[in-house]
Amino acid sequence: MNGITPIITEEERLVAELELLDIHYLSRQTNYRAESLRPPANLLASLVQQPSARVRGALIAVLLAHPEFADAMRAAMQHCSVTEQITLCYFYTAAMLLQQMYASTIRQQLGAQWRWLPDLFSAELDLTQRSTPRERLLLLGQLQQQRTHAFVNWAGTYQDVAQRLLRQWELEKVWAP
Repeated sequence: MNGITPIITEEERLVAELELLDIHYLSRQTNYRAESLRPPANLLASLVQQPSARVRGALIAVLLAHPEFADAMRAAMQHCSVTEQITLCYFYTAAMLLQQMYASTIRQQLGAQWRWLPDLFSAELDLTQRSTPRERLLLLGQLQQQRTHAFVNWAGTYQDVAQRLLRQWELEKVWAP
């Protein structure tokens, strides 16, 4: 190299930590490798606080790949602003619904680590229990769009994260020795 040490941003640190959780679909700008993982509540809060949408969205992948992190959601909220807490609620609920939609694939991947994500926020978000997970995911996306006043296809964003993670798992199976 030219002797210049690259600056390791918080985003870069988080993406490297995600690799420790076997979430590899996000690219990095440096060859930085994390040696340890911050506590789950801090990781979840740090993800939702990122300016980059791709890193914020990885919160959904973390919950799908590590449903035990659901236990840290309330603690994560304590490290967040009100706006970040609301985003945590939406993304957590999206992960819960995506887990229901892709349960067999995720269960097969996780094996003994599998467990259902508990429904922590549906009542607060006013999601009805009577519709399918896919219908609830679409409604959740509409609610987040109304809340954020951003014309973002939130349901598509949630789905994209799940698809990237599932594709990563599929490729890892193909390329595993």
